[in-house]
Amino acid sequence: MMPETMLCMIPARAGSKRLPGKNLLPLAGKPMLAYSIEAARAAGCDPVYVCTESEEIAHVARRYGAEVPFLAPEELCGDLVSSHEPCQFVAEKLASQQRAGDVMLCLQPTSPLRSSEDIRAGIRRFQEGSVDFVVSVTPIDPHYFHWAVEKNANGYWHMYFGDRFMMERPLLPPMFRPNGSIKIGRLTALRQYGHFFGPKLATIETPEERSVHVGTRADFDYCEFLITKAAQ
Repeated sequence: MMPETMLCMIPARAGSKRLPGKNLLPLAGKPMLAYSIEAARAAGCDPVYVCTESEEIAHVARRYGAEVPFLAPEELCGDLVSSHEPCQFVAEKLASQQRAGDVMLCLQPTSPLRSSEDIRAGIRRFQEGSVDFVVSVTPIDPHYFHWAVEKNANGYWHMYFGDRFMMERPLLPPMFRPNGSIKIGRLTALRQYGHFFGPKLATIETPEERSVHVGTRADFDYCEFLITKAAQ
């Protein structure tokens, strides 16, 4: 169950460039946005707020059980604006109507494979205390760091991480990537740091098959394949 002071927010802007209209694209029979709303509701989040500048997205969000109390300004929904900013706008507007919260649970709609249990795990980790932020992470092959190279100013190539990861695979430390699926932050800390990676950060691990971020048509098709396969 979501704590009373936690606001569940789904940022869903309309202006995707790489995959136009992706938040409403039909994914295995329903709009991609619907998966995040349904997972949040199944996890006990009530209400679920969708933060968008689009009337069309707002209509679909309400149809699947979310609330869209205000449309966000278009300037908060551009390519170069962090997704939590329209969510903070909605949180501030809610506070002005005595519906205040002090923690934001941010679920990006481009992670349609996350489960309700993943969300509950993130909430539990946050409630354990002593943190300002929780983000979901996925294991990655540490050899990505072993072999990372970049070109220097002289035109030669060098190891990006120096010799830190230059060792045999069994000796390499476990490494993880933030997958963007679940982000939780205290609103005061989020305003202070401007992101979910402040010093008092904890993580929860979600597997690769539930951590796909849809940015391209290939990502979208992969999600559809996994959903269809799971339904068989």
